[in-house]
Amino acid sequence: MPDNSSSANAKQPVRKPRIPVVFWLLLTISLSLVMGTVLLSNNMKHLKTVSHYFGFDLLPQEVRAPPPKALPRPTPPATFTLPLHVIEPPVVQTASTFLRTWRISGAAMCAALRNAGIETSDWAAASFNADTFECFFERSGKREKDQLPSSVFVIVRGDAAGTINNMRVKIINPETDGNGQLDSGILRIFEIMLRQPQWLDFHETLNAIKNLKDIKEDGFGASIGFSREVLNPGNYNFTLSLDATSGPQKRTRNYFSGRRWLPSPDPAVETDSAQPESPSKPPNTEAPAESQEHRH
Repeated sequence: MPDNSSSANAKQPVRKPRIPVVFWLLLTISLSLVMGTVLLSNNMKHLKTVSHYFGFDLLPQEVRAPPPKALPRPTPPATFTLPLHVIEPPVVQTASTFLRTWRISGAAMCAALRNAGIETSDWAAASFNADTFECFFERSGKREKDQLPSSVFVIVRGDAAGTINNMRVKIINPETDGNGQLDSGILRIFEIMLRQPQWLDFHETLNAIKNLKDIKEDGFGASIGFSREVLNPGNYNFTLSLDATSGPQKRTRNYFSGRRWLPSPDPAVETDSAQPESPSKPPNTEAPAESQEHRH
């Protein structure tokens, strides 16, 4: 009998070795990891490129805000050049100082004295000098026994422009009250002279005059003095003057001289102009008839 076993073995094909499924699974996983790493690396730049190539965007591009506009350059600060005389130390030869001025004219002072009952003369040129203007008041009392009569002499002196140079009062054997204080009628003269210039820093002068005590006060060019005569104890002299004595005061006076500046208005005139005018009279109102004495 023929050998069937050998022929059967010869006809069977040779089988190829089979790759296990686990291998393919591991290979797929490895390739996926590699591709995922490549696509997701560099902030997913490759993934965005591939998706854009195929016409769809998996991840829309971020909208970036426009860069901020550059701020305008600030304007450079302005520069100023100060003149040298502003920062240089003052020169003693050119220094000045505060200096008073008369706030009332000579004519207005004389009028104020007359309004207070001191019958001064009108402001007019002096008989000895046409450039000097003045008004004065004089009153003498009766002589009593061996004493000189009580008398008062007042004079206000200035120039043609009305600027006062000085004011003087001389009283002889003045009347006093029971407390030894100056009579109020005479004291009124000093009250007017001290109040009208509107210099409010001479506080003790009037009280000293009231008690017949010597006093002298100076300030910013003004000088006020009241004193008893040494040889005649019953005589008293009062002087109020405005004169630049020091170098700085003279420089200030020369700088503000009336030759360089317009004269300042008279405060008394400004006060009168500020008052309301009296109502005008009706046109049909007749003026009072004048007497025959006034007409001649």
